[in-house]
Amino acid sequence: MTTKTVVVDDREPVLSIAVKMRETIRYTLNKKSVGYILFIGAAGGFSSALTAYIGTIYPYKYTLADIVHSAFLTGTLAFLITLLVLTFSINIVSMLFKGKGTFKELFLSLCLTMIPYIWVLPLTLFWMQLSPETFFEISGVEQTLSGVIWQFVALFIYLMITIWSFCITITVISEVHKFSKWKSFFSLFIASCALGIVLALFGFV
Repeated sequence: MTTKTVVVDDREPVLSIAVKMRETIRYTLNKKSVGYILFIGAAGGFSSALTAYIGTIYPYKYTLADIVHSAFLTGTLAFLITLLVLTFSINIVSMLFKGKGTFKELFLSLCLTMIPYIWVLPLTLFWMQLSPETFFEISGVEQTLSGVIWQFVALFIYLMITIWSFCITITVISEVHKFSKWKSFFSLFIASCALGIVLALFGFV
């Protein structure tokens, strides 16, 4: 009598995307709930909003808790609005390259592009709390050599995270629309340029 071994694939996309990007994108679409995917996007949007405070003048009338709360609200809302518009634009451009993906698939998959920002969320929160004088620009506080070195290292980490997020974006578009990464790159490039022109015309940038 033979024993059949059943392998259950229950990977965690936040971790597995680091080593199996394309497989994780497809697995998440097929196996994970919409709520789970939206949570990933919202958490990444929150983290991204926090990083926008790096190097800004410290708002003395607000506490760090106020800043974190504001970043959570604005980051989540801004992420969802931006993602809706970007998904719509990319889908239109992808038609030129005979893309086969749907709006829903692309929208949910693009949430995964925020995973790299989730990885650095603990770093951002600890940095804000433990060394606000290097995270913010605080008048009257001079930077030390160790503070400057830490800023350089941290900003390099954030640069790598941004590049990683861009690579995931290209892979997402390619996987959803079933075409090459070059077509994916140009779909993103054309859609982003078109959005930039529209925003410029209406005075938003």
